[in-house]
Parts: sequence; C-alpha cells; structure tokens
Amino acid sequence: MIQSLTTKQGYGSFLKYIAPSVATMIFISFYTTIDGFFVSRFVGADALAAINIVIPITCLVFGIAVMLASGSGALVSMRLGEGKQREADGMFSFISAVTLVTGIILTVLGLVFLEPILRFLGATDRLLEPAMEYGRITVLMTLPMMAKLHLEYYARVDGSPKTALVMSTAGLILNVVFDFFFVYVCKMGIMGAALGTFVSVAVSAGIGLVHFLKGSSLLKFRKPRVQWRMLGRSCFNGSSEMFTELSTGIITYLFNISILHFYGEEGVASMAIIMYMYYFFISAYFGISVGISPVISFNFGAGNQRKIHESVMYSFITIAWSAVLICGVCLAFGSMVTGWFTPDTAVQSITVKGLRLFWLTFLFIGINVFLSGFFTAMGNGLLSAVISICRSLVFVSAAVMILPRFIGVDGVWLAMPVSELLTLVISIGFYMRENRKKATKKAGDGNRTHVSSLEG
Repeated sequence: MIQSLTTKQGYGSFLKYIAPSVATMIFISFYTTIDGFFVSRFVGADALAAINIVIPITCLVFGIAVMLASGSGALVSMRLGEGKQREADGMFSFISAVTLVTGIILTVLGLVFLEPILRFLGATDRLLEPAMEYGRITVLMTLPMMAKLHLEYYARVDGSPKTALVMSTAGLILNVVFDFFFVYVCKMGIMGAALGTFVSVAVSAGIGLVHFLKGSSLLKFRKPRVQWRMLGRSCFNGSSEMFTELSTGIITYLFNISILHFYGEEGVASMAIIMYMYYFFISAYFGISVGISPVISFNFGAGNQRKIHESVMYSFITIAWSAVLICGVCLAFGSMVTGWFTPDTAVQSITVKGLRLFWLTFLFIGINVFLSGFFTAMGNGLLSAVISICRSLVFVSAAVMILPRFIGVDGVWLAMPVSELLTLVISIGFYMRENRKKATKKAGDGNRTHVSSLEG
C-alpha cells in the first residue's frame, strides 16, 4: 500500500490509480440524481422540485462529513508518511468518534426543525408536503451518510481506493434497485425514493466498517483520546472542502429562489435537472482531487517534492481534457438528457435554454476544485478555504443577485460561469505565488550549501 503512494508512475498508471476515486465520486453524485430520475418519471415535476428544495440539507451533511474526513485525512497521511503509525491510528479513531456524535446531533436538530428549514429553503405551499416526506427520511439518513463518506475517504488514505469503489458501487446498484422497487413497484412515491437511498447508503457504510474491523487495514481503530487541537486543525484544514460541498447547497438555494421569480415551480424542476448534470460532471473533478490528495499529503510528510510535482502535472492534464469532453457532452446531448428526466415539455424547454449558458461553468471549475483540494492536502487550509469561500459564497451570491437585474433570466444561468471564472484567477494566482516561494527557498538553501562548502 505504501509503495503505491511513493513510486514514480507514468500517466497511464496515474489514471489507473485515480480511476476508483473518480468512479466513487461519480457514484456518490448519482444518489440524489437517481431519486430525481425516478420521481420525475413516475411521480411528477412537483416531486422533482421538492427534492431540489431538500438538497441543501444533504449538502450540509456532506460538507461537514467531508470537512472532518479530508481535513484530518491530510494530517493522518502525513503521520503515515513520517512513519508515526500509532499517532495516525489515534487521530483516525478520534475523528471517527467525532463524526458519530456530530451525526447524532444533526439528526435530532433536523427532525425538530424540518418544516421551518424547508420553508426557509423555498418550499411553497404546493411543494411543502412532498418536501417534508422526502426530508424526514433524508434527515434520518444523516448518520449512515456521514459514516459512508468518512469511511470511503479513509479507505483511500488507507491505501485501498478499491474498497471505496466497492462501497460506492454497491450503494449505487442498491439505490437503483430499491428506488425502482419502492417507487415503481410499491407506488410509494417520493418517500419510496428516500427509503431506497437510505437502505443503499446504510449498506455501503457497513462495507466500509467491515474493511477497518477485519484486521488487514493499515489504519486501526483504537480507544479514542480527545485531541481538541487536532480537531480544530482538521476543521480548519478541511473547511475548504466543506465550503465546496456547501456551495452546491447554497447555489441550489439561491437558484431556486431566483428561478421561482421567472418560471415558478416548473423553473425549480428545470433547475433540478441542470443541477443533477452539474453534480455528475463536477464529481469527476472531485474524484481527481480526493484520489490524489493522500499521495500529495503522504509525500509532503516524506519530503518527496518530485512525486508531488508529478501528481499535480498529471492532474492538470486530466482536468484539461475532461473539461473539453464535458462541455462537448453538454452541448451535444443536453436536450436528450433533459428528455430522460421529464416528459413535461415546459420543463424541457426551460432546461435546454438554461444549459446553453450554464455549460461554460465546466471550463473553469475543475482547476478550482483541484487546487482547493491540493492546498488542503499540503496542510494550507487558509488558501484552500479562500478559494472555496469565493466560489461558494462571495462570487456566486453576488452574481446570482446582480446579473438577473440587468439581463433577466440569463443572469441566473450565467451566475455560475462568472463565479468560477473569477475564482480561477485567484486560484491560479495562489498556486503561482506558492511555486515562487518554493523556488526562492530552494535557491536560498542552495546558496547556503554552496557558501558552507567554500568555508569548509
């Protein structure tokens, strides 16, 4: 397992290494998409819109789980790179306990305040009842979902990305099977979709738990010892990943409110379809980032800069051709994909018009996602957080509130591309600045070594 993190590899080997992580993230993106597909085909457009109202709640859970896992995972990987096995085990065990307690607290709060939360998120009187049905099961799924995400991430830290892939593959297949059974066969409507996801997520989490309990894993559960400083560092270091996940929820919320003004509930259903495509495509970029992050963190701890450079270079190449491919798919097949989701011609028309502008997002977002994850993996949570906050809070909020006032509904569809483009300028600036710092430090160290040798 250690050898796969340190050895020099060709581009083909790099793709083979990150492929399970990319597939894992794509499969995760399918959970809500599958629910949306089944309810839009067999229940109706209002049910699809209701799911879109609930999505920010899911994103909050995802965000907290990913923050804890990625922020602590970087620290644990560094300890493994330094050869401090017992210390790595202690960190892993403590963060696992924190994830458990956090999941319980979020579940209780979600059940108590579900209706006012949904009202705040934009549920109209027409959408409130289906949103409540779907939302209750979604809140009850908080703990198994956090456990699934936590264990999937740590399976990669453990040097076993294939375990994470098995978890996601099993969850995806079961989600399709149970959604079909509950929604189509049992006619349970939107609640059936939520139940299908719940069962599949719970089974996936169970597979991850077995991996770490069977004794062959590199990381081991030990009696957790409270490490508040380490928790604080993990939260800060992983805050960018949390904001990256939250950005989806924030974007969905802001877009739902904006699109309601122009198209009503049909607009929310249309936005749901476009956001499903967004989740699917950006999950590939997340897969690249989370797949290579343990390698970067491990080699940062081991002082292997050459391996880090190789990983970054291959990641940039992969993101570049992926962006071209994704944009081509959006333009060529957007109308066909929209037809898969809904037979409603009004919703189809709105979606196709929106996608003609929204596709520009995918030209810029890959580098932003990767560099945010890169700085987290290097232990620089501040730069990572700045990138994510710009994407998820500052630029996108400003764009979605300002642009529609000047150019109408086109401003809603262009808000994301504008936000990602502005963030890209900042991301590249940070990366170039950090490279200059490294080059200056290396030159200084070289000069000192030369002077020392002359003096000797």
